[in-house]
Amino acid sequence: MLWLSVALGVAGVGALRYAWSLPRRSPIANGTGWALLGLSGILAAVTDGAWGVSVAALGAMLIAFVFLAAAGIRSPQKSAKASNRRVGMLPEQGEPKRIGRRVVTFLLLIVAGFAVSVGLGVALRGLGGLLGWSESNANVLALYSVPVTWSVLVTVMLLQQSRRSQVLTLLACCIPVLPVLVSGVVQ
Repeated sequence: MLWLSVALGVAGVGALRYAWSLPRRSPIANGTGWALLGLSGILAAVTDGAWGVSVAALGAMLIAFVFLAAAGIRSPQKSAKASNRRVGMLPEQGEPKRIGRRVVTFLLLIVAGFAVSVGLGVALRGLGGLLGWSESNANVLALYSVPVTWSVLVTVMLLQQSRRSQVLTLLACCIPVLPVLVSGVVQ
């Protein structure tokens, strides 16, 4: 079963690579890739616990590295001028700096996003304990989930159109954490 989870991870990376090479966005192809990666992690965790997740993740990362290396080798040398798009990170000459907005964005994404991700990790650890997992597997799940949930949460928040929707996204992620933390399951 472990090799099947590795194969699902490799297929997930391949599906994402295909989806990202299409001329237009394809939610179905993207969703298929992410679903295969998620299924790979779940199957690996169920069959071999933390070790299985590590092996499946390494297989997916290896194939992602191969795809990235192949794209880098095939890319033309200095064929086009680099883009000046900075995704609004730095103001253009003469634009206001909007330091206050940047500080609020930092606090929401980095500080609050990390706090919510740690809370989700603690909640998942408590859930693992409720399901009868060993303490080491529950701890690994918590430690593994924090960077994953943090990166997904920050990405989703950055895609939001308004500050209000960013705050609502954070609050929505707090809902699964509260019952576990209030009940005292996590010690």
